[in-house]
Amino acid sequence: MCPPSGPSGSGRVPGDVERGLLERTLAAETGVPTEKLRRGTLDSSYFALLHAFDAENDNKALLSFGGDGTTPSVAQIEQQCDTVTGRRGHLGLLVVDYLGLMHGALHQRAAGDRQDEVASVVADLQRLGTRLNAAVVIVDQLTRAPELRDDHRPRLSDLCYNEALLSHAEAVILLHRPAYYDPQHTTGRYNRSPNPELYPANLFPRYGLPEPAVQRAELLVPHNRHGRTGTVEVRVELARARFFDLVPEPAG
Repeated sequence: MCPPSGPSGSGRVPGDVERGLLERTLAAETGVPTEKLRRGTLDSSYFALLHAFDAENDNKALLSFGGDGTTPSVAQIEQQCDTVTGRRGHLGLLVVDYLGLMHGALHQRAAGDRQDEVASVVADLQRLGTRLNAAVVIVDQLTRAPELRDDHRPRLSDLCYNEALLSHAEAVILLHRPAYYDPQHTTGRYNRSPNPELYPANLFPRYGLPEPAVQRAELLVPHNRHGRTGTVEVRVELARARFFDLVPEPAG
């Protein structure tokens, strides 16, 4: 659901935000499930994966988690980026999650139009990316429209701020995971554990426990200024925050 026109704080605790990002990053890089990291139920094999990742960390890209879970301005993001570049010399990628939490020049105007404000934010982020010579990824929410369609696939018009984004975006990628609309997911109830090794059977049925199974997903590219548009089928493993290429099933 799109956020209301007036910006407000997210209510998240800053430590929880950074901890959640770190858990998902570690899960994707090491293969240790996020649930294991969150609960602290790690056996020796998982500790070995974490230690191996730590030992190889010097050869990996450095991450900096900015923001405090509230409503930042582009000026605040720019200040954080300059801090990173001052320490590291270069920033290759800036991810803004998410656009609905941003506020811009019209924030103080009671009669300000939210769409114009967001368009200004997107333009300022584009200029920031150009100045830093960095790629910028902006995350936006969808309206409820996909839920009302039979196939549930998102469209460009479903983006909350599609007009502001399309006037500047080089490409738009929409994520569609069909299993999200399965009755078991929407009710949060399961008749059996989807992965007994990861989630013991005695935890089921339990409301809201995420599915750890590998699922099919689609990356829809309806807008691309410099290349083809279309759909790419992938696999997603929620428990390890990973996307994989979809390996074709053998014929016959």
